Amino acid sequence: MDNYLRSYLLLFFAFLLCCICLTQCGRPSTPVGEALFKITKNKVYKELNNDSLKRYLQSYLTRPSSKFKNPNYLRNFYAENDYQPILLTKFYPDSSLFSLIDYLEQLEEHGLSKSNYRLNELKELINGLGGKDTVKNLTAVYNHLIEAELLIAESLTNYSFALQYGQVNPRRILNRYYIPVKRPDSLVFKNVLLTANLKHYLDSIQPNAKLYKRLQERLRKSRETKENRSTLIANMERLRWKYTKDSTGMVYVNIPAFELNVIKDEQLISKMKVVVGKADGHETPMLSSMIHSVQVNPVWHIPTSIATKEILVQAQADKFYLANHGIDVYYKGEKHENADSIEWSGYNKENLPYTFKQRPGNTNSLGLIKFLFKNGSSVYLHDTPVKATFNRSMRAASHGCVRVEQPLNLALAIFGEGEKYNTIKEEMGSVDPVARTIKLKPQVQVILDYFTCTEQAGKLVFYQDIYKQDSILYRALK
Repeated sequence: MDNYLRSYLLLFFAFLLCCICLTQCGRPSTPVGEALFKITKNKVYKELNNDSLKRYLQSYLTRPSSKFKNPNYLRNFYAENDYQPILLTKFYPDSSLFSLIDYLEQLEEHGLSKSNYRLNELKELINGLGGKDTVKNLTAVYNHLIEAELLIAESLTNYSFALQYGQVNPRRILNRYYIPVKRPDSLVFKNVLLTANLKHYLDSIQPNAKLYKRLQERLRKSRETKENRSTLIANMERLRWKYTKDSTGMVYVNIPAFELNVIKDEQLISKMKVVVGKADGHETPMLSSMIHSVQVNPVWHIPTSIATKEILVQAQADKFYLANHGIDVYYKGEKHENADSIEWSGYNKENLPYTFKQRPGNTNSLGLIKFLFKNGSSVYLHDTPVKATFNRSMRAASHGCVRVEQPLNLALAIFGEGEKYNTIKEEMGSVDPVARTIKLKPQVQVILDYFTCTEQAGKLVFYQDIYKQDSILYRALK
């Protein structure tokens, strides 16, 4: 009886184990397969094998491909996540992938092109997951899943980066753009794909600046000319670029507006006209730096380019030009004591051995004060003896530096009332001017920027695109 019972129990447990195995074999072996089968009832998803899926995805990512903007980020992300289609697993069951499609359908409202985001291909892949004609066999399933997963990752990250950082890196496409804008890195890429709630995330990254909204509304409602559209779209892209601004204190120059604003604690405290660089190779650069000092009654070390193209020509036409404008001549670092005797007609821009400095005074091209900040373009803010230029509407007339209409007011705005400001005011009024440097502590941020459209009193105000940068940006976004 014992042997019979033992045999019966062994047969019973063997039968039970077999049933369990058969039951398990009928279940999807991957989370994504389980989710897709539950929604689509396509039995082919039940056949998915986790190891095979990993091998397919890993193999796909190792192929050379020009389909992806950040292939290395993709490879690293999926390697860290065991080569699992985690986006499909998370976002197909709750239909939030269709929120991504909805937002991509609205790309043109941001001035962006749908063709850059492979929208039609993405829709076909996502919709095809539920079609039995698309995924007839296991090989087709693996290929379709992987292509859908990776294109979702590509579209989502590209869209996220464009809205939060701008579609283009301005430092790569614009001449003389030196502002250190923030750009997405591998950590940002990873965090986008690890988001838990896709709809909430997509809502959260929509630009909400007032100017951006107004540009968007103008673009959406009006039938603009191509030139006007390029202006709207270029400025929307500029607003998406991110760089550090010190809200506690900042000197902000908008080059196309020919305007300087001093901002403290996010309030405008001073505003004045400026003259900027000519659009002939002397364009004022876009940059961010810190004003560290001023030089009152500055000495102008005349650049070689200006010396050969302008100063030499003037000296050849009038031998008293240098003396009348307080310009000293130097040869190998030593001052030439008898510059009037030099026969300037014998020199040209190729063989000119002299350098020039302009002494402090009312004729100095830098005026009575210059504001100094570190940059690689040797530019600064400065006064000027030529005040008439500020009355022009078109004020692109300098060699790259920014001439300031009210330099004493600017000094007051950044130094404040006190000993240093009083010294600046006194020295600027001196009848015997001597160059003197005065440190600014704490230093104040200065930004030279470029916007051809701003908002004033709730209305859009447009400026001439003096450096033709709107068209460059517009083409890059297409």
